[in-house]
Amino acid sequence: MERCVVTLNGPGPWGFRLQGGKDFNMPLTISRITPGSKAAQSQMNQGDLVVAIDGVNTDSMTHLEAQNKIKSASYNLSLTLQKAVSPPCSCPPRLDCSLLAALLGAGRYLGTSYSCKKTLKYFLVSFGILKTAPAPVHSYTPANAEPASRPPWVTDDSFSQKFAPGKTTTTVTKNILPRGAPAPAIARGTIQRAERFPASSRTPLCGHCNSIIRGPFLVAMGRSWHPEEFNCAYCKTSLADMCFVEEQNSVYCERCYEQFFAPTCARCHTKIMGEVMHALRQTWHTSCFVCAACKKPFGNSLFHMEDGEPYCEKDYIALFSTKCHGCDFPVEAGDKFIEALGHTWHDTCFICAVCHVNLEGQPFYSKKDKPLCKKHAHAINV
Repeated sequence: MERCVVTLNGPGPWGFRLQGGKDFNMPLTISRITPGSKAAQSQMNQGDLVVAIDGVNTDSMTHLEAQNKIKSASYNLSLTLQKAVSPPCSCPPRLDCSLLAALLGAGRYLGTSYSCKKTLKYFLVSFGILKTAPAPVHSYTPANAEPASRPPWVTDDSFSQKFAPGKTTTTVTKNILPRGAPAPAIARGTIQRAERFPASSRTPLCGHCNSIIRGPFLVAMGRSWHPEEFNCAYCKTSLADMCFVEEQNSVYCERCYEQFFAPTCARCHTKIMGEVMHALRQTWHTSCFVCAACKKPFGNSLFHMEDGEPYCEKDYIALFSTKCHGCDFPVEAGDKFIEALGHTWHDTCFICAVCHVNLEGQPFYSKKDKPLCKKHAHAINV
């Protein structure tokens, strides 16, 4: 991948956020760029890997160490970046989980984080893992056609005789066996059951032996089966009247799937049959991965980590976030802040309570826990 050095002219804020770090077991990556910021006006793109900060390699840096290194930049900030193969869109569209599963066949769970004095982790959790329907076992392939630029009356010398007035023609229609309906996308580990159909004029092909089925048949996974050939791939138990689970293009009874394929939940330590949550490099029942404070499942929402425990966004902000005393909004990574009067302030929020002049780097006075400039130090109404 291409590497480049980007230098941002100080002072901050720089206008970007990081994700990853040694403590997350993932490389430091640009997770967000604020539109119109200094980062947005440079060669930085969302998804770029941060190889070095002011010449210091980031391989051994934790997330917090990387943030502190950026904050300690004296004036200019120099970043060595490994460019992403294809920069992701800065405003990704919202994707429905079932659509994502049908298109990709795999769930992705990404993590981002930011903090001022604490390390925050943002995880985007989504479900839906499944392969698309298998291709039909039989299909009709037309004979090789002549190039479209050469019509039949050019390539066939007897064309005029064949289609002369008074001539009769016979059209032969090739009978094509009916195809089974394409299988809908089903989440990995989902318990299914075959549906029985009586003998009829329909003559489907068996998904096991590829022979025409004459008589009663089963329909499962968008294909048809001889009842005696729809069996567990391991123990050979008939699945004609039993629930089954599809795995790697084979079918298994519930017992065999649970024994050989089902993942174990990190919380209750039982096998997971059905929808699986992937988070923190582990697997969970969707009902077991919950907020440590309110105990509600996260579903598709973001969550934060603190002391090894996950929290929903609402509880995390209430319990752990550092808020600006001026605007009451969180102080985020990349935000320049000031600690004064026993509180934390955005640099743009630390202003005189009377005339609103910015007091960053200026002498100030306080009255009723509010900062004042020298001119209004003795103001009566504050």
